[in-house]
Amino acid sequence: MFSLVRSSTAKDTYTLFFGNTLSAFLGFLFTLIVARNLSLSDFGIFSAATNLVVILTSLTDLGISTGAVNFVSSSLSKGKVKLANKYIMAATVTRFSVTFVISLLVIMFAPFVSTNLLAGGDSSAAIWVGLVSLSLGLPMLLPFFLQAKKKFVASIVADNVLYLVRLLFTFGFVLMSVLTIGNSLLAFVIGGVLGTTTGILLIGPGFLKTRPSISIYKKLFRFSGWIGVNRVISSISGRLDIQMLAIFASATATGLYSIPSRLAGFVVVLASSFSGVLAPRMAGFNDREKEKRYIVKALLALIPISLGLILWIIIAEPFITILFGDKFIDSVPIFQSLVAAMIPFIFTAPSVTAIIYSMKKTVYIGVYSFFQIIAIFTLNYIFIPKYGPIGPAITFAITNTLLLIYTWTIVIRHYWKRT
Repeated sequence: MFSLVRSSTAKDTYTLFFGNTLSAFLGFLFTLIVARNLSLSDFGIFSAATNLVVILTSLTDLGISTGAVNFVSSSLSKGKVKLANKYIMAATVTRFSVTFVISLLVIMFAPFVSTNLLAGGDSSAAIWVGLVSLSLGLPMLLPFFLQAKKKFVASIVADNVLYLVRLLFTFGFVLMSVLTIGNSLLAFVIGGVLGTTTGILLIGPGFLKTRPSISIYKKLFRFSGWIGVNRVISSISGRLDIQMLAIFASATATGLYSIPSRLAGFVVVLASSFSGVLAPRMAGFNDREKEKRYIVKALLALIPISLGLILWIIIAEPFITILFGDKFIDSVPIFQSLVAAMIPFIFTAPSVTAIIYSMKKTVYIGVYSFFQIIAIFTLNYIFIPKYGPIGPAITFAITNTLLLIYTWTIVIRHYWKRT
C-alpha cells in the first residue's frame, strides 16, 4: 500500500484529482451564487438549461475525446509527434463541426426547446443553451489532448480557466445586482471562449497547421464508434433526471433536486479524474499480466474514496443548510440518496477503463448503453411521479449497481478466468 500511494500513477492521480476538485469547487461556488440569488423557480429553469447544455456537449463528443487519448498516447509512445498532432487536429475539426450544427438547430427551434425541455422558460433560455453549447465544444475537448501527453498540470490549467472566468463574471453580475438566468449563462460563453484560447496555447498551436488524411479520420471514427454510441446514449440517460423532473414535476421540484445533483456530480468528476490517469497507461501496457496487476491496484485505491463518500452522507444536513440556506432543507435526503447511489459507479472506473483501453472491446460499452437508457427512462417514468425528486436517486442506485456487475463480470472473465 505504501508503494501504491507513492507510485507515478498515484502522483498523477493526485494531480488530476486536485485539478478536477478545483474545477468542482469553482463550479460549486458558481452554483452557490446562482442558487442564492435566483428564485427557486428561476433556479429550476436555469438548472434545466445547464443540464441540457451538458447533454448537448456530450452528444457532440461522439467518443472523439476517448479516441484521441488512445491514438495520441500511442503515437507519442512511438515518438511520432507529427502523427499525434494530426489526430489532435482531426478530433478538433470533428468536434467543432458537430457542435456548430447541433447548436444552430437548438437556436433555430428555440421556442420548441424552451416549452418542452426547459421547465416553461422563454425562448431566450434555449437560445442561450445553443450559444453556451457552441462555446464549450473545444474547451471540453482540449484537456484530453494534454492528458494524453501526460501533461496533467497543463490540462488542469486549461480546464479551470473556464470555471474561474465563469465564476468571476457571475460574481460581478451579483455585485452589480443584475444577475439573471441570461447573465448566468452569458458567463458560460465568456469562460468557454477564454478556455479555448488557453487550451490551444498550452497544447501548442502547431497542430493547427497539420492536414490529417482521410485515413486518420477513419481510424478515429472506427475506434470511437461504439464509445460515441455510449457517449450519446449516456449523455441522455445520465441527464434524464433533471429534464424529466422539468417535464413531469415542476420548476420548484427541479430546483430542489438540482443542488443535490450538482453536488453528487463531484463523484462523477472524481471517477473521471481517476479514469483520466488510468487511460494512457492502460493504452500503453500491451502486457496482460501488467494490466491485471494494475487493475487490482486501481481497485484498492477506491476503498478510501468510498469511505469519504459515506462520511459526506452523514454530514449532509449541516453541509447543505449552512451553504444554501434553509430553503433547500428538503434537498438533504435527496442528496444522501444520490451520493449513496454513486458509490457503485466509482468502482466501475477501473473496469470500464480496462475494457476500453486494454481489452479494446468498446462494443461492450456501446451495447450496454442501449440497455442503460431504456432502464433509466423507464425507472424515472415510474419513480418520479411516485416519489418526486427522490425518484431519480432510486433509478441511479439500480442502474449503477447493474453497470458495476456487468463491467466487472467482463473484466474478471477476461483476466482471471481466461484459459
